[in-house]
Amino acid sequence: MESKLPICEHLKHQKGARQMNKVLHVLFDREREDNIGDDIYYGKMIQEIQIRVQHRHAIILELQNLGYHRAFFEPLDSLMLAERDDLDEIDFLIERRKTCIRRAAEQSKIMKMLRNYI
Repeated sequence: MESKLPICEHLKHQKGARQMNKVLHVLFDREREDNIGDDIYYGKMIQEIQIRVQHRHAIILELQNLGYHRAFFEPLDSLMLAERDDLDEIDFLIERRKTCIRRAAEQSKIMKMLRNYI
């Protein structure tokens, strides 16, 4: 007879355990590790974008120090819009990072509860 839960059966076989709480513990541990990895990845992306924003901001300041010549209006506006877009992207990544941290904390709580039954 074929199992109604093939993924759980596969995890049971991998873990070598027949108890469902151990299988769930493995499942939540994997998800928690994935969320922690995503948190690290988002942190690296935020740092890269911050460096790009700092460099772009320095260029904007230099162009503004040269004076407001008509030839600088369009490039300056373009750089300022790109800087604003990068700052918006940083805000989005920070929110995603917070979400990953929150999910990892929730999964840790569930794992702690499951450990009591192992």
